[in-house]
Amino acid sequence: MSIAEIKALPIKNIVDKDAVLFLWTTDAHLPYALEIMEVWGFRYATIAFIWLKKTVTDKNVCYYGYWTMKGQEICLLGRRGKPKPIVHNVRQLVEAKRREHSRKPDEVRDRIVELMGDLPRIELFAREQFLGWDFWGDSVKHFS
Repeated sequence: MSIAEIKALPIKNIVDKDAVLFLWTTDAHLPYALEIMEVWGFRYATIAFIWLKKTVTDKNVCYYGYWTMKGQEICLLGRRGKPKPIVHNVRQLVEAKRREHSRKPDEVRDRIVELMGDLPRIELFAREQFLGWDFWGDSVKHFS
C-alpha cells in the first residue's frame, strides 16, 4: 500500500476515545510513520519497543544502511485521549530472532497486554491470528 492509502484507512472509526497505537517502522520511514499516526488521530508519545534482530545462530543482525549499519526496528507508541498503562516495568528492548520478511516477534504482543491489560485490541495488517486479538489484513494465516 502507498503512504496515502495507509493514511486513508478509517482507523479513527474503529478505536475508542482513549486508545494506544503501537506502530512498527524502520528509521528511514520514521517521518511517514509519524504522519500516519497523526492522521489516524494519535499523538506520538514514545518508542515502545526496539527490536534487536538476531540471526538463527543468535548473533546480532547487521546489514548496510545508507549511513550506518542496521539491525534494529522500532515500534512507536501513540496515544489518543488519556489511556494509561497498568504497569511501568515492561522492557523496551526486545532481542529476538529474525524470521520471515516483516514478521515481528510474538513476544511483543505479550508485552503489549502486560503494559495495557486485557483490553480490546486489533492487529492491523495481521499475518496470523492470536487468541484475544481481533485482526485485519489480507495476509492472515500467511505464516500458518
